[in-house]
Amino acid sequence: MKKWLKMLCLAVGVSMIISACGGGNSDNAGSSNSGSGNSSSGSEQSASSGETKSFEIKAKNWAFEPTEIRVNKGDTVEIKLVNEEGFHEVEIKGYGKKIKADESITFTADQTGEFDFICSVFCGTGHDDMIGKLIVE
Repeated sequence: MKKWLKMLCLAVGVSMIISACGGGNSDNAGSSNSGSGNSSSGSEQSASSGETKSFEIKAKNWAFEPTEIRVNKGDTVEIKLVNEEGFHEVEIKGYGKKIKADESITFTADQTGEFDFICSVFCGTGHDDMIGKLIVE
């Protein structure tokens, strides 16, 4: 009887492990769907009526280059952040966009105005001087 009970417990345990692995696959399918959500965001960008404009922001202690980026409303904006000195990240106020070190973002400039971009990681005594402007006309 003990041997039979051990075999039953083993079978139940194996079946739980297999079903747990199957559940992981459906989670991956969900991730794939959220990836296609990003694709729809990409098609939203390609639906914009403007041009694609690419920029590289170089960050060093304690400055950005360039300090001003100009685009037109409806443009698709690609920005890459390159850390030349120190560790910096960029936050574009009013757009809710963040660029991590040595990464890029793409978005549609759908609001007109002047939007500060700042270093979002405290980087030392000159941190508050790290300000630039995104100007959307």
